[in-house]
Amino acid sequence: MIVKKEGVLYMINLMRRVPAGTFLIPMIISMIIYSIMPDLFRIGGPTEAFFSSSGTNYIIGLLVFASGTTVDLKKIGKLLKHQGALVIFKIVIATIFSFIFLNFFGLDGIWGISGLGFVSVMLSSNPAINLSITDSYGDKDDAAIYPFAVIPSLPAIPLIIMSVYINGGFGGVDWMPVISVFLPLVVGIIFGNLDKEFGKVFGAVMPASLMLLGWLLGQNMDMFEAIKSGVSGIIVTIIFMILEMPTSYIFEKKVLHYEGYSAIALSTVAGVTTAVPAVVAVALPEVAKDVTSATAQVLMATIITSIVAPLIVNKIHDKYTEIDH
Repeated sequence: MIVKKEGVLYMINLMRRVPAGTFLIPMIISMIIYSIMPDLFRIGGPTEAFFSSSGTNYIIGLLVFASGTTVDLKKIGKLLKHQGALVIFKIVIATIFSFIFLNFFGLDGIWGISGLGFVSVMLSSNPAINLSITDSYGDKDDAAIYPFAVIPSLPAIPLIIMSVYINGGFGGVDWMPVISVFLPLVVGIIFGNLDKEFGKVFGAVMPASLMLLGWLLGQNMDMFEAIKSGVSGIIVTIIFMILEMPTSYIFEKKVLHYEGYSAIALSTVAGVTTAVPAVVAVALPEVAKDVTSATAQVLMATIITSIVAPLIVNKIHDKYTEIDH
């Protein structure tokens, strides 16, 4: 139901009530519309340029650059000892699980879960959920890890993993798509630290860019194929949570000596990861046939983990509170 007050429709507030809603809701609406009317707005000129998926890579680049402008290099040392270590651990174990899956099941995968879908889900983490949980239960300074926590959710690392598997080693990897993902981040960090106003200006752009990205990505998703991929999406989400949540939680508790909140928060799937299958497929045509199902699986994992992770953290926090009293 759309939030309404005194005759005004509060659609943005409605989207904000849904986990990753400012990204997911435009994407779902776009997916439905373009599944029924695929040629809508394809009339050329500014209309087609604005509403069609041709601007997807530009919006992704803008998001990465904008997140980079918010990074404060003076706080990197402290961040790397806790949140940074968690992000690196997340990338390492997700990479290990990804190669195990690919070696056993190949690109076609198992139970409707393709290699592309599995790798996309495993490498993702939802920095927005981590930011929300940190704000409620953790150290406020940890929020500065946001741009780095985004990195696992971007196409670069899944692209490397898939390229290494398909080409049989690093020798056949095309590094230019990887560099093209990280370059806007580096440039953003430089500009953001030369002038803090860049962070204020471009940081404000991120929510609107996410909405546009959701709309653009939805055009390339077949709603009917997505529905068929629902069961496999639930299965891959369960596998993801079983493999990543306990290992990350134990690492944060036993090695880093923190409560474990961030470990659970980072064991989530980001809405922006729905861009990963399509971007990887551009560089690796071998996986193009799996893009729609993989995107649907990422979408399902995003919804489930965004709901489950905060509930688990709240449970852990309540347990600590009872012990303290």
